[in-house]
Amino acid sequence: CRKTGLDPQPDLLQKITDVRDSTYLVARDMYLWYQNLPTLAEFNPQGYATPEAVMEKVRTFSPPNEAKTGTVDRWSFAVTKERWNQVVTGSTAGFGFSRAYTAADPNDLRVVYTFPNSPMGKAGVQRGWRILKYNDVEAGTATDAALRAAFDNTESGTFEFLTNTGERKTLKLTKEDYRQNAVLKRTVLDLDGKKVGYLMFNSFNLQTSRTELDEAFAFFKQNNVADMVVDLRYNGGGSVAVAERFANYLAPAKAAGQLMYTDQHNDKFKSWNRIRYFDATLPASNLDLKRVVFLTTRGSASASELLINVLRPYLDVKLVGNDTYGKPVGYYGIPVMDRYVFAVGVKQTNADKYGDYYEGLKADRKQADDITRDFGDPQEASLRDALAYLRTGSL
Repeated sequence: CRKTGLDPQPDLLQKITDVRDSTYLVARDMYLWYQNLPTLAEFNPQGYATPEAVMEKVRTFSPPNEAKTGTVDRWSFAVTKERWNQVVTGSTAGFGFSRAYTAADPNDLRVVYTFPNSPMGKAGVQRGWRILKYNDVEAGTATDAALRAAFDNTESGTFEFLTNTGERKTLKLTKEDYRQNAVLKRTVLDLDGKKVGYLMFNSFNLQTSRTELDEAFAFFKQNNVADMVVDLRYNGGGSVAVAERFANYLAPAKAAGQLMYTDQHNDKFKSWNRIRYFDATLPASNLDLKRVVFLTTRGSASASELLINVLRPYLDVKLVGNDTYGKPVGYYGIPVMDRYVFAVGVKQTNADKYGDYYEGLKADRKQADDITRDFGDPQEASLRDALAYLRTGSL
């Protein structure tokens, strides 16, 4: 739920010479709960070390969460323009993988995913491969801190893996600059003669997200997919425009031209409120689905949750895995000197006027994240449950 390049009060911000003061004035203007914020003098932004610290404090003025253990805003932030541009382009450097220990064995370290353009991806490393060793560090006995240090402090090294087929494999890899991918896996599964599309979509926020999405649904359309499983387990969100595009691919024909969601801003920005509709003519690769299953975890947030929420009034939507993160709000990236400032400034509600999922969208079936199998493997626990629902109609 992010946009950049909007500046509601450019003249005011130009008169402020300290980036911390400017950061706070953006929040005082745009924050969804700006009425709770003290004046500039009372807050004293220059009493905080950085713009980032200013925004962390701003969060504490949002309403209390459901459990009364904190506040609902866990997101408002500031970031350098350089860092944000890296996030948007997906440009990074390294081996190109995510890792985690299995729930059953705290010494069983697995590859959670790799990026196809990264050294790991190009070497063919897959989700589920067990990491046995990196250089002289044994993954089964070393602490996670020792492994992290080994990965961070070397530019190249030798990995020893146990693959998903039980083969031991040794790869020498060197860190490289690479661009992340939004689509980590797309495939078509046969389910009792029906075609089920599986899509692992990892980010709404990359410059290539829309292109990769378009290519995936053209693939599903060509293969006559009748049902979809959308994997958003590690997708923390991003561009609302990409989420809208995604929804138009999944929506049934009856949703064409109907209300998708409504934006709500604070009273100073009511003119920014808008109603978004499904395309009057749905995309050529629209699948006209009657049901869709999303694989989710607590890492599924923001635009991922928006996508799920806007579809619920129009088709059968199920969640398998875990409850989502709980972020029904978004923000705009306001340029302030060398920073972008993101103060929560907009909330979205679906056609049923629902948007209060600060504690997350609830899973219809809880299932541990099975990182021992690759994406798209019908025996992977969450996908297995999703396919069982599509086969039987029950979870």
